[in-house]
Amino acid sequence: MYLIFDQKLIMMDNCLGCVLSKRMKKFLTISPVKHENLQSVVYRQICNLILEGEVEPGQSMTVAVLAEALDVSPMPVREALSRLTHSGVLTTVSGRTLGVPILSVEDLKELYRVRLEIEGTAVEWALQRRTELFVITLREILVDLDDAEKRSDNKAFIAGNYRFHEAIYKQSGSEILLGIIRTLWLRVSPYFHFLDAQGHLQLSNDCHKVIVDAIENGDTETARSALVEDIERARTTLTKMN
Repeated sequence: MYLIFDQKLIMMDNCLGCVLSKRMKKFLTISPVKHENLQSVVYRQICNLILEGEVEPGQSMTVAVLAEALDVSPMPVREALSRLTHSGVLTTVSGRTLGVPILSVEDLKELYRVRLEIEGTAVEWALQRRTELFVITLREILVDLDDAEKRSDNKAFIAGNYRFHEAIYKQSGSEILLGIIRTLWLRVSPYFHFLDAQGHLQLSNDCHKVIVDAIENGDTETARSALVEDIERARTTLTKMN
């Protein structure tokens, strides 16, 4: 009796397994849920600190300070800083202290030569994919940039400037281009703090307005030309100061 009962259970279990297997096949096209790991979140937040003007040349940072500020353990911060150091964004100042590396004139010239080519292409691609909402977004950012300029708030201008350019480059539709551009900006963004003293903010905003008008009108040549002028002005100012 017990043997027969066990056999029935086995048969029922096998049948149930077949049914579940058939049902599960219906869901094979569903992509698994991706959980963003802590290391990625911490890395992105530290990158944003740099890109949005929170880190200046000469300013030091440590694992302990960043871990406390981000309310995380030291491990993900250490890994994020290691990645940024490996890519040349940060360098060891002394012991466990990191900082922005000093860029030579040749370093700056090379970075800006690459920026001209990559970002020039990105603005052209963005213009081809322009939408009314895209133009509205750029004009809203321009309002913030004008306000930062009038208040001589260099840090707010740097953050707004990044938002402006990032919005354009995202519109290009190329994650490859965007990834390259972000790496370049991580290298040069801290040096934007030196541009305020040279009256660069108003000149940069003038170029931004021309870029937005050109994008709205579908004028690729003017949009690229104004972007190149914006980048070249910054390069000229920084190389003169170096």
